Amino acid sequence: MDTAPPMPDDLATLWYLTRRVAGLMDRAGEALFQRELGISLAQFLVLSVVDARPGPMNQQQVADRLGLTKGTVSRQIDNAVSAGLMEVQPSPHSRRENTLTLTTAGTELVRRGDTAFHQARAAVLPPADPHDMHAALRVLAAVNDALDPTAPDVPPRQ
Repeated sequence: MDTAPPMPDDLATLWYLTRRVAGLMDRAGEALFQRELGISLAQFLVLSVVDARPGPMNQQQVADRLGLTKGTVSRQIDNAVSAGLMEVQPSPHSRRENTLTLTTAGTELVRRGDTAFHQARAAVLPPADPHDMHAALRVLAAVNDALDPTAPDVPPRQ
């Protein structure tokens, strides 16, 4: 039985559901990646962002893309380097920054994680009507842009 108080308007409902769904997705993702890969959700996200970019990235770009602090990303990079999943090299453009690339093991781990995610998603979430999904993405992207015009663009759908 739902005991949540009624929301006063659509924006409040959107805020509530966004926070709730994000928290539920974070907990489910944490459990999935710990169980399947032995790494945290934060570690997987950092690896995935570096994997998705054609060419090397720097720490600030990863932090900006994920909405995390540089310190949080730095810890995840250190863990990935120690585990042999990522390499850090001096940037050819600036002595003050490093570039990040995945090792073969890091790339393979991301592929395993992507497969585990897609299997878990298919088993847990109901299928969404593509038009509804596109509408939800448009609304969330518009809210994202309105609240933070400097945020990185949402990656295009494949």
